[in-house]
Amino acid sequence: MVSFYGKVGENMTSITLPYTMVLAWDTDTVIKKMTCHEKVADALSSIFKDVLDEYGLDKVRRLDLDKFGGCLNVRKMRGGSSWSIHSWGAAVDLSPDKNTLKMTKSQAQFAKPVYEPFWKIVEGKGAVSLGRAKNYDFMHFQFARLK
Repeated sequence: MVSFYGKVGENMTSITLPYTMVLAWDTDTVIKKMTCHEKVADALSSIFKDVLDEYGLDKVRRLDLDKFGGCLNVRKMRGGSSWSIHSWGAAVDLSPDKNTLKMTKSQAQFAKPVYEPFWKIVEGKGAVSLGRAKNYDFMHFQFARLK
């Protein structure tokens, strides 16, 4: 991660989202921009533009694809000593309350068939879904390979 992205929390930029999001745990807080690593900024901008084109704003909101759970967050992985991919601004969480860390595909909202176009867009831009690859943490996608 360091050899590709640099030190944690560095080389960040801000993208303007093509639709407003709300903070997942405080839906009165509107999110118009997202801070991320400069190497993933174009891909993230493209993902959210393509999601809006695919679903339209009403459906984006009904599907909770506007519930922002975070991107840049310099911290260690939960229960671990390694840096989270969020520390480089190279991961995004959406709708964390309906796609918790431990939910499997039988429980997670984002595992339903209606989200298949969303995941195709995300994966088509080079990101990896932990939910689809590991069957947990469906809220999370990242621009880093899995071990």
